This record gives sequence, C-alpha cells and structure tokens, in this order.
Amino acid sequence: MARFAIAYASSEGHTRAVVDHLAAALRELGHVVSLDDVGTAAATTALDESDAVVVAGSIHGGRMQPRLVRFASAHGVALSQRPSALMMISMSAALRDARGLARTQEYYTTFLACTPWRPDVVEFVPGVLRLAGLGPIRRSLAVRMARQLGLPIDRDIDCMDWVSIQRFAESAARWFPRIGVPTLAPGRSQRDGHA
Repeated sequence: MARFAIAYASSEGHTRAVVDHLAAALRELGHVVSLDDVGTAAATTALDESDAVVVAGSIHGGRMQPRLVRFASAHGVALSQRPSALMMISMSAALRDARGLARTQEYYTTFLACTPWRPDVVEFVPGVLRLAGLGPIRRSLAVRMARQLGLPIDRDIDCMDWVSIQRFAESAARWFPRIGVPTLAPGRSQRDGHA
C-alpha cells in the first residue's frame, strides 16, 4: 500500500470528476489516497506525507490554471523528491493527429517554463467543452473541433476517456509493486537521488 496525494485545480468541475475517478481506481488497487484542491493547506500536508503525487489541472486559454502553476512552483522540490505525474485535461488531447499532439506539447512546454518541477509522467486527458457562454470566435473553434471528432455540434463536447484514466491509475499503482515498498517512477534513476 502506498500513499498517493492528488492535488488538483478545477475550474468547471471536469478536472474534479477526473481526479475523483482516479482516486477511486487507486483505492480499489489498495492504496491510500488524499484528494485536495491545490489552494488548500491540506494539499501541502498531503504532499509532505505522500509516497507519490499526481497534480491535475485543465487548460484554459492555452495555459494551466494560475493557482496550479503557483502550487507546482512553490512545491517544486517536494514534488521532485517522489514519483510524480502531471495530468493535463485539454480538448486538444482528443485530437489524435499531429496538430493535437503539437498543441498539447506546447501546453506542457509553457507549463515547464513556469515551474522548477519536472514530473516523471505527463498524462494528457481529453476534456469537456461547454458551448454555453463561449464568444463567437471560441464557439467557432469548438464547432470545428467537434466536426473533426465527428461529434454533434448542438450540445457540449464531451471527450472524457474514463478507460484511459483507469489505465493511468493501474500504471501509477505499478510504481509500488510490493506493499509498502516504493520503487522508482518511470524516468527516475538511482543517481537522481529520488529513490
């Protein structure tokens, strides 16, 4: 059993739905999970007491939520001292073409420029786009994206992939193959000093 801290920022509730699903999956696999908004003191406490951490947030206007970036910047050292993952929820992740990949990579590069934290794993998760309240330009882009994905354009665009979130939980759980004995996350090496 390992202690996972999940710290998240959710603007419209979609990221919260993703991390709720992730937390439930990790608990089913026998792990202890704390689930806290990055703006709370509980998120910092859970991070300090964790074996591994997942930080999750969504992309708005091409960037992660500022409070998530502040959390990652303030806790970059602590995040880097344990297996860690970043979940980026974005409609661009639903586009399985070169353009979608380039866009998600651009979001990640922008995030890295703002924080000293270098996650071991980055998971891009398709999201949900609410059409209500979008201005004409953003609505036009949303409609074009819906058409590319073969989705109806008369309602919200929902590309959530719950199966991939389950697979991510199973992958993260493999960081701890024996009860109570943490191992290195993918990408870590003993010489990094993050065993």
